[in-house]
Amino acid sequence: MQVFLLFSATVLIWGSTWIAVKLHLGVVDPSVSAFYRNAIAALVMFLWCRGKGLSLRFPLRDHCSFLLLGFFLFSGNYYLVYQATGMLTSGLVAVVFSTIVFINIFTARIILGNKTSLPALLGALIGVAGIALVFSAELTGISLANNSVRGLSLALLATFLASMGSITATWMSTRRQLPVVQYNAWGMFYGCALLFLVALFSGKTFHYEYTLQYSAALIYLAVFGTALGFGFYLRLLELIGPDKGGYTFLIFPIVALLISTVFEDYQWTLHAFIGLGLIAAGSMLALRSKTPAQTSRSSED
Repeated sequence: MQVFLLFSATVLIWGSTWIAVKLHLGVVDPSVSAFYRNAIAALVMFLWCRGKGLSLRFPLRDHCSFLLLGFFLFSGNYYLVYQATGMLTSGLVAVVFSTIVFINIFTARIILGNKTSLPALLGALIGVAGIALVFSAELTGISLANNSVRGLSLALLATFLASMGSITATWMSTRRQLPVVQYNAWGMFYGCALLFLVALFSGKTFHYEYTLQYSAALIYLAVFGTALGFGFYLRLLELIGPDKGGYTFLIFPIVALLISTVFEDYQWTLHAFIGLGLIAAGSMLALRSKTPAQTSRSSED
């Protein structure tokens, strides 16, 4: 039940952030907006830790891990996604990001030594095929004559960084036994600092859009999309691992489309409905499967 609730909360929150990001873009440079978002999220997390009496003191070795997490998950990934979104449609970025289920499987195998069952691999293949079907119309927009290839490259690099962030978080939880809330807070802090340096040295101006729309979207993205969303996701990784946790990236684009259906009159096609069925089937197949390690533990019990 805990895994189900964490998975559902992560998907619902991240699925709803897509429309908030759209409302968030405008006058302020995307990298500066990402800095504001992480700064507020880090502040919220630190205040939560202080209110709960959670220690934020860790040795230098752990801070090196926090810095890596901040780079992979809260700065490099964010920055590249914003850049790629400027060159590609959001649907195409979703298709690229869905490949994280494969990347997580292989990075977890290579770095953590995790084994993955055949049903999980098959489920990933079915799920990514479903995402491609849902956004099939947008896939036809790829062309060598524009920035599509560059945008695809940036989106793939962002996906790889997100995967490495998932692996780093899993390593800290399972191998170092570090508490999720605190390392999440420090990761956001370091991600915020890195985004600030990138914006500063690239000559960006730290404007602020004093409108209700921008401020509301910023607060929602910071508190829900980052502080709560990543908190749930990182706890989920601790429980089921990065290979299965990556399936959140398959499902939350569908939540975004459901919201778009209500607020933006998104029109569902036959391809989209078939793709939705494939995503559901692939995710259920993978999430209900046991890894070889889990099977062996069950047999020992």
